[in-house]
Amino acid sequence: MKRIIAFFMALIMTAALLPVSASAAGKTEVYDYYSKSGEYKVSSFTYKVSDNDFTYKVWFPKNIQKLSRRPIIIYCNGTGSNYEKSQSTVDFLERAASHGYVCLCNTDTDTGMGTSMDAGFTKLIELGKDGKSKLYKKLDLSRVGAAGHSQGATCTIHLTDPAMFENAKYYKAIFMASLPTPALENSPIQNCPYDPTTVTLPTLLIGGTGATDASFIAPWDTSLLPNYQAFKGDTYLARMKGVEHADSIEKTASYMIAWFDYQFYGKSIAAKAFTGKYAELKTNPNWQDFKVKIKKRPCEAKNAKALRKGFKATWKVDKRVTGYQIKYAYNKSFKNKKNVTVKGGKKAAYTVKKLKAEKTVYIRVRAYTVVGNKKFYSKWSKLMTVKTK
Repeated sequence: MKRIIAFFMALIMTAALLPVSASAAGKTEVYDYYSKSGEYKVSSFTYKVSDNDFTYKVWFPKNIQKLSRRPIIIYCNGTGSNYEKSQSTVDFLERAASHGYVCLCNTDTDTGMGTSMDAGFTKLIELGKDGKSKLYKKLDLSRVGAAGHSQGATCTIHLTDPAMFENAKYYKAIFMASLPTPALENSPIQNCPYDPTTVTLPTLLIGGTGATDASFIAPWDTSLLPNYQAFKGDTYLARMKGVEHADSIEKTASYMIAWFDYQFYGKSIAAKAFTGKYAELKTNPNWQDFKVKIKKRPCEAKNAKALRKGFKATWKVDKRVTGYQIKYAYNKSFKNKKNVTVKGGKKAAYTVKKLKAEKTVYIRVRAYTVVGNKKFYSKWSKLMTVKTK
């Protein structure tokens, strides 16, 4: 009997010493990282615009004049809320600024149609060109994100629609917390209808499983899932367990910052939340219903250079992807083709050797992104040809 007990005790101790997979451990490395302040101290200021009576507030890194141009987050309030009424809004926008962002919000508690936020953004752009402004030449208009909660999530749809606002051209990604059902936004209660098919930008769509979100404002079956299916760009979807509607932005803002860091810079720490076998939004035990779809956009090949019995292919880097695949053959139809996998989204070239001399080679490149157990491929690039030496 003692031997049996000793045997099982040894098994238990051995199991305790074995490494635990990320999936089993439910790691929250990304969430924890972006829940803390970044490296920058934060300053702020307010301004008015001529189009309305709202006050606009900007948070930005205090030493911005010593930094390169900064990415921007335009944050849209939910119904009845603004930064003056909600300390949590101030807290997560200050945190985003501490991670290097210029963040804009206003006092409008009815942002749905996007008019007030677009007016504030126009003024912000002007400040970036004003030699007397603290933001002079410090705004990166190639990295602008729209973020919003509840009615503010509806606002992001409108802000990024070129048919509605000229400034839509600046936006590159969207974060939506608890997007209300189309029926609710179209009702007299909200009066800010939206068309999900106009959403073409990479979008992180999140909600909560608390009763106010899951049963009324942003239910899975009538809001989150159908909108996820209707959006035309890359879309990531997940729900935070037990979170009520009013708290869904405060509880998930860490992933908002991570989302924009991933989309704008392909930062490795941020990418862990959305890509890889153990994408954190999939393995975080506080979340459920993780889904992803990635639009097939072409990989941008640059050229192929002839080498002695080989070639060197180059392409435009996309730091958001997991890697690239090269296919090549001695004929246009790619009969008897060869495939090469290049791991790492930061790679921009690959050399193939040991080919036949003085032969024309046909080459295409595509990117791939791994999420969970699925690999998403881009479209193949344009055809490149080279004659080996």
